[in-house]
Amino acid sequence: MIVGKQTGRWIGLFLIISGLALPAAGQRSHLSKRISLSYSSVPLYEALEEISRVANFSFSYNADLINGDSLVTINIKDAKVGTVLEELLGENIRNKEVGNHVILMQYIPRDERPASNQKTEYLINGYVQDGRTGHKLKDATVFEVSRRKSVLSDSQGHYSFELPVGGDIQGLYFAKAGYADTVIFIRPVKDYSLNVPLKPLYGDILRVSSRPATLQVNLIDSMALVNILVPRKALITSENLQVYGTRAFQVSLIPYVGTNWMNKGSYTSAISFNLLAGYTGGVNGFELGGLVNIVRRDVRGLQVGGLANIVGKSTLGVQVGGLFNVNLGHFKGLQLSGLMNFQRDTLTGTQIGGLCNYLEGKMQGVQVGGLSNITTGHADGWQVAGLTNIAFKDVSQAQIGGLFNYGRHVYGIQIAGLVNIASGNVTGLQIGGLVNYAKSVVGVQLGAFNISREIETGVPVGFFSYVHKGGLHRFELYADEVFYGNVAFKSGTSKFYNIFQVGTGTSWMVNYMYGIGTSFAFGPKWSLDLNIISGLVFSTTPSLALHGTLTKFLPALEYRFKKHLALFGGPTYNLYAFDETRSFKPDGIAPYTFFDQVKGYQRLQMWVGGTVGIRF
Repeated sequence: MIVGKQTGRWIGLFLIISGLALPAAGQRSHLSKRISLSYSSVPLYEALEEISRVANFSFSYNADLINGDSLVTINIKDAKVGTVLEELLGENIRNKEVGNHVILMQYIPRDERPASNQKTEYLINGYVQDGRTGHKLKDATVFEVSRRKSVLSDSQGHYSFELPVGGDIQGLYFAKAGYADTVIFIRPVKDYSLNVPLKPLYGDILRVSSRPATLQVNLIDSMALVNILVPRKALITSENLQVYGTRAFQVSLIPYVGTNWMNKGSYTSAISFNLLAGYTGGVNGFELGGLVNIVRRDVRGLQVGGLANIVGKSTLGVQVGGLFNVNLGHFKGLQLSGLMNFQRDTLTGTQIGGLCNYLEGKMQGVQVGGLSNITTGHADGWQVAGLTNIAFKDVSQAQIGGLFNYGRHVYGIQIAGLVNIASGNVTGLQIGGLVNYAKSVVGVQLGAFNISREIETGVPVGFFSYVHKGGLHRFELYADEVFYGNVAFKSGTSKFYNIFQVGTGTSWMVNYMYGIGTSFAFGPKWSLDLNIISGLVFSTTPSLALHGTLTKFLPALEYRFKKHLALFGGPTYNLYAFDETRSFKPDGIAPYTFFDQVKGYQRLQMWVGGTVGIRF
């Protein structure tokens, strides 16, 4: 392919902007495959058979065109198939790739073709049939290889094709999804009727022809938007017909008005311009669309759509969609959209959506969504969203969501304004404004409420933490110098636990207190607790009324008799603040003080007391 210097500069500029090197076309050409062979004085037909076997395709050619019994010597190493064929067959044999066939045809310069003063075209027509049942096949593609024109068989399986008069032998390629394709060579010297049976790819039919191409349904053709924009004939032709190689450019006004006409879904283009909407087989360079770009197979390079980009297979490069991007294969690179990115396969790179990103597969890189990110596979990288991040499998590195994060096993960080959930294990850090949940934790949970099945190593820190297995769950009954009856509940881990307490004392004074603590073990029976609690003290005479606020530091030594029975005791350091103008107990609740100070109506007292109790 020869491209003008100016065009080449533009291609290079696009690639520099996108930071990409132009790789091979998404659908690999048979002629670009590299092979190594070494034979001496073998018949040409044997050499061709060996080339097709090594490169995994089939040759189709007229036996009168090539002397298969001529002897050839081959000694090649890591050479392209196209180069090898040119050396074996010369310049007068041209190669055409269709489906899984490399079709060998004779090239006759226009000035050497025999002149005709009569008809300029001959009509070839007939029926395409099921080779097993004989039933007529609707929507089979008949493709004229040289001029690259195609027709579809009608509802009765009938087709008709006009071939130009001349000395060239024309190759007709017959194909339909679910059937082995067939190539037939014709010299157009008169109108001709030709019925063609196609072998089904299922059942116990003997495959007597060359290796059939595997035709798979492309899911892009079943999308509602694609069916609205692309004519039925173009969709069917693209499904039946697979043409290898890259064209320099294509231009479309709409999918059925452009340079490639109804075959556009079968070709790969280096540069593709779609004034409104376009439909092409692949892009290997740059594509720009005023509204919508639709690509059946792969995109390599830069793709920009005013509204949307829809790609049937993989994308490597940069994709920018004004509203949304839809990719049904693997994506590697940078993907940007104003609203949504939908990725059917894995993502390697960065995905940024104004509202959301949805990925059916594994993510390796970064997802940034204005509202949400959803990944059905593993999320290896960063998920950042204004509201929610969801990974149905494991998360490695980070999830940062304004409201909610979900993952299976989390290896890294989860940060959410409200809730973090790991249905499996967390190895790292969970920070939630309201709730953190994990099955098992190796690391830190930081949130108002932390819930886990077990903490292997690490600590939950928050207002309330509950660890089902191996956690701390203790009830205490104890007395001190002011409140003779106190009930406390501790929950969390020995490294950090929460304390909820209620108690009563002289004159029916009551306290409601909350605190935190930590515990240090000295063997199987002895341990030291360091607790600090603070809360409100109420008087109940003559009615319930707030009296003051009490803060206590309680170091306590514990001796454990049994697993669920222990005795503890220790000193208490107390700080009490209250309004001395109150009529009930205007001198406070302290039995004595070593500090007693009044500022305005507030009175502050300190004293040292003691505590003793039992734990369950």
